[in-house]
Amino acid sequence: MPKFYEWYTYHEWNKKYGDVVHISVLGQSIVVLGSHDAALDMLVKRAAIASDRPEFTMAGKVVGWEPTVALSQYDLRLRNIRRWFSLVMGTRSSTHLWDVEEHMTRRFLRKVYNDLKDGDHEGNKLAERIRWNAGAVILRIAYGYPVAEKDDHLIDTIGKAMDAFSQAITPGVWAVDFIPALRHLPSWFPFTSFKELGKQWSALTVTVTRSPLDFVKKQIIQGIAPFSFTRDLLEEAGPQVSAQEESDIMWAANSLYGGGSDTSVALIYSFFLLMTLHPGIQNRAQLELDQVLNGDRLPTLQDRQNGTFPYLDALVKEVTRWAPVVPASIPHVIREEDEYRGWRIPKGSFIIANLWGISRDPAIYPSPDTFRPERFLTKAQGGDCETEDDLPLDPRKINFGYGKRSCPGQHLAELSIWLSAAMALSVFNINAIEGQEPSPYEHEPGIIAHPKAFKTALSVRSEKAEELLKSIPDHDVTAWMHPWPKKDGFAE
Repeated sequence: MPKFYEWYTYHEWNKKYGDVVHISVLGQSIVVLGSHDAALDMLVKRAAIASDRPEFTMAGKVVGWEPTVALSQYDLRLRNIRRWFSLVMGTRSSTHLWDVEEHMTRRFLRKVYNDLKDGDHEGNKLAERIRWNAGAVILRIAYGYPVAEKDDHLIDTIGKAMDAFSQAITPGVWAVDFIPALRHLPSWFPFTSFKELGKQWSALTVTVTRSPLDFVKKQIIQGIAPFSFTRDLLEEAGPQVSAQEESDIMWAANSLYGGGSDTSVALIYSFFLLMTLHPGIQNRAQLELDQVLNGDRLPTLQDRQNGTFPYLDALVKEVTRWAPVVPASIPHVIREEDEYRGWRIPKGSFIIANLWGISRDPAIYPSPDTFRPERFLTKAQGGDCETEDDLPLDPRKINFGYGKRSCPGQHLAELSIWLSAAMALSVFNINAIEGQEPSPYEHEPGIIAHPKAFKTALSVRSEKAEELLKSIPDHDVTAWMHPWPKKDGFAE
């Protein structure tokens, strides 16, 4: 089993042996899927028996993430939490989230502009600003928490906790995942070096789950809690909320942050990386924006809803295809023995959909190693396809996962990446620095594919763009969200 960047190895296996590959690691049956059809067959059509998770001993029991949505078994508790998520952000037209998304993304632009004025023309703080923006959006939605302008302790702690989670859940790295009894041995015993690291990471887990919940509870008592996912769930449960209900709310909010912030950071940073490498594509997107906006305003999510910028929409789809943020996905577990194509699939088998490989299937995406937004446009729109019926599969149907474990925050992530791309291209040029061109294939280790830090030449596009940037307040102007669109209430 590969310990790092496993999606590349899985892709090579699938090319060599076929779209369904079986391996056994210390007796654990693992099935790697390398095609969209196989993933649909195994994870959608068999969702009733293929929606559980493995027992990630390191990430779950040692580091403490066992109750999080990503690792939970598919039971009544998880279905209830996913229903809460769907009420908050379950549709493309989640207009109640637009204010906070647009407000925070404008502040992100202003921070990048301030960095440029301070002499940072190589994007040295870009990743930090992207993480701030993603954190500010999700923390406001999840907890009503106003993020500090800089050096926010919660943002910093959660960033460290999510990095730890990404490493702890990586398949094949930790001996304790294959031999769970190791966690009961003393720290001086061979193969137990994971225990000290687990202790450090566990402390981070406790902090990032408990502290934000306590923040909301304190604000509710004081009568000053703004609209948020956590506040509304706590108020729905009432003053007699049980310990189990409070724990479920705590982990639901934590999962909302964990699932949305770190993945958005990786995807938006990948966007800047790809624009650095493809100036022609960037120029075409900017031309489309300029023809509508004329530099007089920033794009909005209403523009996205109206389909105002088809090339930009295609560009964001291609970023999503090119850079799946969880490229090897999180394994499913099949809860009973099954048969597929004449093969016996043992009960308890891990089923891994290699999203990176599927998104590079030439049968779906011709010339898959070429970054080309035109593949998602018709010829009438300046693209590759004769008609809309010829458009390839929307990569969002692949890269947000399959079946009942698909990403519940997909629509929120789509808002974030589209708005960040649209606003950034409206006011900034993103260019390579000669001799320091980044590689699009280098990532930090972990289950979430964060591009390695890279240099990029950022500059303000025009005088009009600079005026727009100067008009953004250089401090927080609070934009509270609308109340959640409740149907029958959060709790049934």
